[in-house]
Amino acid sequence: MTEPTCAILQTGGLQSSPDLFQARCGGLDLVERHVLGLHYAGIHQIYIYDPKGHWKPIGRVLQLEGTTVQAVRELPEFPSTGVIWLRADAVVHKQLIGLVKSAEKATVVCGRPGHGAKGGTSSDGFLDVGDEQWTGVAFFPAAVRAELVKSLGNDSESGDIQTIHARLDKEKTWKKSSEGGFFRKIRDRRDVRDAERLLFHSLRKPQDGLVARTFNRPLSLPVSRLLAHTHLTPNQLTVLNAGFAVAAALVLFLGHPVFGWGLWLSGALGGLLIQACSVYDGCDGEIARVKFQYSHLGDWLDTIFDDICNCLFFAGVAAWSYQYTGHTYFIWMGVAAFVGQWIANVVMYYYLIKVAGTGNNQDYQLGSPDKPGGGLIGRILNKLKYLTKRDFHLFTFMILGFAGLLWVGAYFIFVSAMIAATILSVQHVQLLFRLRREKHVKHGVGEKRDTKPPVERRDTKQPAGEKREGKHGG
Repeated sequence: MTEPTCAILQTGGLQSSPDLFQARCGGLDLVERHVLGLHYAGIHQIYIYDPKGHWKPIGRVLQLEGTTVQAVRELPEFPSTGVIWLRADAVVHKQLIGLVKSAEKATVVCGRPGHGAKGGTSSDGFLDVGDEQWTGVAFFPAAVRAELVKSLGNDSESGDIQTIHARLDKEKTWKKSSEGGFFRKIRDRRDVRDAERLLFHSLRKPQDGLVARTFNRPLSLPVSRLLAHTHLTPNQLTVLNAGFAVAAALVLFLGHPVFGWGLWLSGALGGLLIQACSVYDGCDGEIARVKFQYSHLGDWLDTIFDDICNCLFFAGVAAWSYQYTGHTYFIWMGVAAFVGQWIANVVMYYYLIKVAGTGNNQDYQLGSPDKPGGGLIGRILNKLKYLTKRDFHLFTFMILGFAGLLWVGAYFIFVSAMIAATILSVQHVQLLFRLRREKHVKHGVGEKRDTKPPVERRDTKQPAGEKREGKHGG
C-alpha cells in the first residue's frame, strides 16, 4: 500500500482557547511544530481543521518548499491512501508519527503515561484505552471520513475522540501500542511547559556515553531549552561554542608566561574551559532537532569546528606541558600530534564526501567497508568506541588539569593521534583500491555491452521499471 502523503491537524481544544495558538513549545508554536514535523516526515499536503478560523499561518510555515499548508473550516475529501490524523492541541514524539506512516488500515496510536516521563511529569493523552491512552496520533482511511464529518459536526473540538471511542469498543484492531515516545495533551500554558520538559528530555541519545549521560546532557539541556526561545541558529551556536576552546588554548599558552598565573591555575582553568566546550557542544544539535533546523552545512560545520577546537586545545596542552617540565620534546610531540590528527581528519572527510554523502563524523565506518560491521577489525574498534568519545576525552583532561597532570594528557594525545592517523590511513588505501576496483568493474560491464552488434543494441529495450543506479548526497 502507498504511504499516506496527506495529514489533517485537528485544532481540538485550541478552538476554545485561541490564545494557545501563540503558545510556544521549544521555540515553535503548536501548529508550526506539527507542520514542520510532518514536512520532514515526508507529508506534503497538510490541512489545518479550524472551524472557527482562529489560526493564521506565520513563520516558517509560509516558507516550506514542496509542502502545501491550508486552513479549512470543513473536512476536506480524504485521498484514497487515507490521512494521518494529528491533534494540534498536543505535543508528541516524532516516532509516534512514524507508526502511522506505513499503516494499511485504521490505526489509533496509544501509549502509557510512563512513556518519556521526566521526574513528576508524565505523558497525558485524550482517551483512556485500558491501561493506555490515545496519544492524539491516528491514521484514517477514506471510508472513515463520513463518520468523522458527522461527529465533528456535533462537536468540532472532540468529535474525533468520540468516534475513536465508539470504534475501539467494537474494533480492537484499530489500536496500536507504541513502545515509547512521549505525548502530552495541551489544555493550558502549564501543559505547554510540561510538554516542553518532556520534549527536551527526549533529546537524550541511546548512544550517549557515561560522561554525556551523567554530566553533559543534564547541563546542556536546560541551556538549550532557554536558547530555543531566542533567534540563535544551530550554526551560530557551533561558532560561538568554539570560543570556549579558543579561551582554553589561550589560557594554557599564555596563562603562566604572560599573565603570571601559576601553572596549576592555568592548567585547571584550561581543563574547565574545554569541558565547558564539550558540554555546550551538544546545544547546536539539540536546538536543530527541537526546531527542525537541519542542514548539510550544519553537519559539516559541527564536524570541522570540533576538529579545530580539539587541535587548538591539544596545542595548548603541549605548550603547558613544556612550561611545566621544561622538556622540549613536548613541543615536538604536539607538532606530530597536530599533523597526525589532521591526516586522520582529511581521510575521514574524504570518506564522508565520497561514500557516506554526509558531514556527520558518526557516519564514518571503522574496519573493512566490504564486510558487515567492518569485519573483525571494525568489531574490535567499535567495542573501543567509548574510549574514543570526545566527551570522555575532554572530561578526562579536565580532571588532569585540576590534578596538575596535564603533561600526562600530552602523551595520550600523541599516542592516540599516531594510532588514529595510522588506522585511518590504512583504511583510506583500502577505500581507494575498492573505489578503483568498482570503477573497473563498471567500465568492464560497459565494454561488454558495447560488444553487441549495432543493430542488436538498437533493438534491445530496457526492462520496464529498471532504474539507473546513482549516489545521492546528504
